[in-house]
Amino acid sequence: MSLVHDLAAIDLNQLVVLDELLRSRSTTLAARRLGRTQSAVSHALRRLRATFDDPLFVRAGASLRPTTLAERIQAPLREVLLGAAAIVNRSRVAFDPSTIERSFTLSCTDLAEIEMLPHLMPRLRVTAPGVDLVTRFLGDDVERALQVREVDLGVGARFRPLAGLVVEPISRERMLVLLRRGHPALEGRLTAKRYAALDHVLVTPRGLPGSSVDSALEPLGLTRRVVLRVPHFTSAALVVSRTDLVVTAPAGLAHQLAKPLGLRTVEVPFALDGTTFCIGYSASYADDPAHRWFREQLAAAARVASAGRGTAR
Repeated sequence: MSLVHDLAAIDLNQLVVLDELLRSRSTTLAARRLGRTQSAVSHALRRLRATFDDPLFVRAGASLRPTTLAERIQAPLREVLLGAAAIVNRSRVAFDPSTIERSFTLSCTDLAEIEMLPHLMPRLRVTAPGVDLVTRFLGDDVERALQVREVDLGVGARFRPLAGLVVEPISRERMLVLLRRGHPALEGRLTAKRYAALDHVLVTPRGLPGSSVDSALEPLGLTRRVVLRVPHFTSAALVVSRTDLVVTAPAGLAHQLAKPLGLRTVEVPFALDGTTFCIGYSASYADDPAHRWFREQLAAAARVASAGRGTAR
């Protein structure tokens, strides 16, 4: 017989009554301590006797005397009830990140690693030195991994709306064009038509064609040629630094990569909505105190990273 089957017919409240009877040896006193009527305690005792197939108590004058079985189970019963109380009360105790020892796995692209981790890790080292962080790049497999909790949290611009998946925005930023110094397109004003005529790198973590840039060009009657699709912004920027290709990237990352790679940043020459970055996670983590705290730390790091970049266009 399984453990679940054994316990299915037992009411925990009955065990609480049994514990109190073993201590007070009186239905009257047990009822008073438990805040119940004496008849309710007597009814619980009848059910307990049927459950254990034992009288449990015999009358000895004004008090109850436990049977051999009742005496034998008194200590382990108390231990079980204290353990159950600890489980219930644990969720009510204020979460202290300094005491946690846990490894979080974060699914993200190099953009999140470059922009958020430099702000996130110092926070973790100070407030939660027992926390370890692992990042993984999962591409188009991220939602499945989040659903089955292979990873704790995902960061990205898009998540498919799947059952059991929670998605929350954490930051938003405008886009800039990155191109090498001395690029012919820097001679004169970069118009939408000149932009579309350039050869482009498309950063697509999921490996899919199309983007918000292509959607914004379409009403203008313009299309661009994407000659290279890569999953990471850093590799795109390295290619751009040595060719006449251009890449359109979030402003924060564009500014970080421009100086070390000898690149220039130019405003996008047409109306283009900024990119909203979100976190995604399994709904089963929603009320987990440590996971909730970690989500808050990541969101705070994203806000710090986006500070001073200006609003999205």
